[in-house]
Amino acid sequence: MYHCTTILTQLLHLTDQLGFKKISAEEQADKRYRHFSARTQLFTMVFAQLTKQNSLRSIEHAISSDNDLYHAGITAKITRTNLAHANEYRPSIIFEKFYFHVLKYYTKLVNKPVNIFGKHTKLIDATTISLNIKQYKWAKFRSTKSGIKIHTRFDYEANCADYLFITNAKEHENNTLKNMHLTKQDIAVFDRGYFNKKQFYEFTKSEISFVTRLKSNVIYTVVDRYAVSGHENDTYKIISDEKITLNVSISKKKESVVTLRKIISKDLQSKKKIVLLTNLFEIDSLEVAELYKKRWTIELFFKMIKQNLKIKKFYGHSENAVKTQIWIAVITHMLFLILQAETNYRQRSFSYFCSEISVVLFLHRSLKKWFCGDHEKPVPKLIHHPNTSELSQKPPS
Repeated sequence: MYHCTTILTQLLHLTDQLGFKKISAEEQADKRYRHFSARTQLFTMVFAQLTKQNSLRSIEHAISSDNDLYHAGITAKITRTNLAHANEYRPSIIFEKFYFHVLKYYTKLVNKPVNIFGKHTKLIDATTISLNIKQYKWAKFRSTKSGIKIHTRFDYEANCADYLFITNAKEHENNTLKNMHLTKQDIAVFDRGYFNKKQFYEFTKSEISFVTRLKSNVIYTVVDRYAVSGHENDTYKIISDEKITLNVSISKKKESVVTLRKIISKDLQSKKKIVLLTNLFEIDSLEVAELYKKRWTIELFFKMIKQNLKIKKFYGHSENAVKTQIWIAVITHMLFLILQAETNYRQRSFSYFCSEISVVLFLHRSLKKWFCGDHEKPVPKLIHHPNTSELSQKPPS
């Protein structure tokens, strides 16, 4: 099947199979672009991500070496001028919608896995990307700095970012927690930068579970204490486990109280104590500590995409160009996850995938056979466990 197409072409065909043409048509993405379609733009930007191109000029030069683009239906000449114009003016919402469309396909592949409590562990965090204030004035957040934040909800069991949005870097995390679209089926895990008593009250009222860290200056009342004698495992020892109440200002005229659980655990390796806060009363305190430990996975996710994708330096200076590049970057990562799920081959990490595929993009080989090391496996119906080899590092002590 693939004797006459390159690996790069097969990647583009994969986006077609995932429905990009349909989304592009629905959004009228090509209405004002006769000679440079959204599909060509996506193709070119995915290529730029995988080959880590530094500029529009280098993209134009590198991609011109493929004489087989017509096999992928690419008939337009790809120039830096065309690409710059498309990134500047074609709405980034097209690629944002495609990301969530691809995500939906991927979650079906992995059968929406859950944790041992029958829920989804949602890790919440944000990463900041610094920008030059002279070139990115629209992203100014301090007198001498510009920057953006990528606010992310990471599905631990499915091993992917299942929701994200981009704001100015001045947007504080505790104002964005309410925008994470959490449900009763989720356990949200986040650091104390998201500490928001009113939001904790709303979560508890809506039966949305969460685990975070308690700030040291928070005033609370101890209602009850639970026995913790001998409560430890190979990683943690529980020092205390208490039921507490926090006073919450619902509005200017309305005060209320939220009942939560405060757990102090000690890391047996680092000897450090962590004060946890949760509204989970029905599970063991050690399980709460283990849930919070999973938060480190999203930190490793940010590190991974920053190291392997072009999301720190941009090919355009407008807000639309920056957002377009970020959305296509995370689409590129999602294509990797889909290949991983469809082949059931999880020995190739994303870092290794990015470093190797740039060498073979123009080879006439089966993409899936190359991905599996030339021993393609049957497509599985279900995947029960996420790939954690990429995220196996231990948190710093």
